[in-house]
Amino acid sequence: MAGTEGESGMKQFEYWTNRWNNGDTPWQRDEVYPLLEKNQDVILAEKQDAQVYVPMCGKAADLKWFYDKGHRVVGVEFIEAVARSFFVDNSLPFDEAECPILKCKIFQTPDKRLRIFVCNVFDFNKSCAGTMDIVWDRGGLSSIDVELRDRYVTLMKSLLSPNFSYALWSTVYDDSTFNDFPTSMPEGALRELFAGKGMKLRLIDSRSPSSRSHFNPALLTSGT
Repeated sequence: MAGTEGESGMKQFEYWTNRWNNGDTPWQRDEVYPLLEKNQDVILAEKQDAQVYVPMCGKAADLKWFYDKGHRVVGVEFIEAVARSFFVDNSLPFDEAECPILKCKIFQTPDKRLRIFVCNVFDFNKSCAGTMDIVWDRGGLSSIDVELRDRYVTLMKSLLSPNFSYALWSTVYDDSTFNDFPTSMPEGALRELFAGKGMKLRLIDSRSPSSRSHFNPALLTSGT
């Protein structure tokens, strides 16, 4: 999951590692995320053999879904054991390699069309794997500290190819007592954040959850 540099990065690593080790991973699903399948025409935008980026991917089934559709998939995951378990859990053969740019570990299918970089999401850059045609941001932005949002969006924009599609999942809730992830990301705040980077968002789907939950995304937006 998310990470930052230095001491803060180590705290984030310990935080997410503890959650995975304790099974406190309500965002993790064994099946493809419903809003991805439901809105795939918008997200895929008729692209063929596209490079798909899934930041802070965990071991989401969505990675294999894109791969099975013939796309090249790049994930970034902070925790090595989680990245490795994605391949094991899905019975996918994999190799280990080293990124020449970041010197981090890469887990990849033998055809190299599905790769997970084990690194800090803020270290990953287009020198590592080129530009991205599709971004499936299922909770990445909601999984970082609020003060890092602007930096995160700047980074995402730097990775995009000219004819990109960017789908962003976010949650919205009104609970000042909740000081954890996912952070609340109302539509207005999202629009303002991305507009500051010259990008426009449009709402493509929403859901009104009965309670705050990783399983009840409130907004699915598309960026251009």
